[in-house]
Amino acid sequence: MADIKKRNVPGNTVQDPSAISVNEYSNAVGAIKTSENGRHLLPLPTPTVGTGYTTTPTVAYALPSAGRNLAVYNSTGTAGSITFGTDNTVTALAGGTTDSSGRVGLPCPGNSWSYFASGYSNWVISSAGTLFVFLINDDSSIQAVAPAIVSQPNFPNL
Repeated sequence: MADIKKRNVPGNTVQDPSAISVNEYSNAVGAIKTSENGRHLLPLPTPTVGTGYTTTPTVAYALPSAGRNLAVYNSTGTAGSITFGTDNTVTALAGGTTDSSGRVGLPCPGNSWSYFASGYSNWVISSAGTLFVFLINDDSSIQAVAPAIVSQPNFPNL
């Protein structure tokens, strides 16, 4: 009888970053595991209501911050799209189309999940109420920082 291998994880209080690579490695395969274990998905908080939430932003909707990642499920067989913007004037665009501000409709295939990073945008809108938009739980974000002023050395012409 072969030895049974059991992976033990001491819990979520472990803060050792090297434990991540240990848990990602599979002895049986001899490589890093690549299986999808799922994401922690959250509804979009409603900024004007205070305690409300939504998963169907069919009007321009503020994200908690720039740099957020979204998971979108399209519950119909028809392709839909989401559009990111930097203010509340963003409008829903069809997949692959652009507007004069350089925004683009990001296609969401029918009956499937799509994943997007908002980059520097902090507003989103979907093309239909059949697209369920979720925040991927991640505390990281993008914050605007004033550029540093770098002085140039004064070199004489040689």
